[in-house]
Amino acid sequence: MKNESFAVYISIIRKYFVSYCTEKISNFGVTYTQLFVLIYIGKNNECSPKEIVEYLKIDAGQLNRILTKLLEKDLINQRKNNNDRRFNVLSLTESGKNIVQESQKLFYSWDTQVLSDIDENSIQELMNLMKKIIFKLNEIDGGKQNEQKNYQRTSLWSNDPWIRSSGYGWFR
Repeated sequence: MKNESFAVYISIIRKYFVSYCTEKISNFGVTYTQLFVLIYIGKNNECSPKEIVEYLKIDAGQLNRILTKLLEKDLINQRKNNNDRRFNVLSLTESGKNIVQESQKLFYSWDTQVLSDIDENSIQELMNLMKKIIFKLNEIDGGKQNEQKNYQRTSLWSNDPWIRSSGYGWFR
């Protein structure tokens, strides 16, 4: 790996994934970023805008614009927090839930195409390495406690229904 860069490989994979998703999700009527906001809300059932900003690492202003669009498209609900009326709580509408379910099929399709020539043991090893890398990234990013809580709260690794059903990962 002396003359190779892991970051370059990740960038190339991301480029192909974003291109694939952007083309396919146009049928859903949402953008790539809007889709991942919907997925985050769906994984948590209810959440605050602040949680989304922290987890997806997007600008609060950008999230505000995204939420406005998702509300206009009737994909999310927004209500005041019962414990603190200054804050909002977000949840998915039935239409939003349908898009998240369809995205699961979309991601499964991409995974199937990309990983088709790789044996199951190698795929599992790859997924385990990716999880280790994510935990390491969390560690070197200041070890933010709220991010670690989000990993645990969303049951990203072990209790997540997508992982249990697919065996691969959160975006399946």
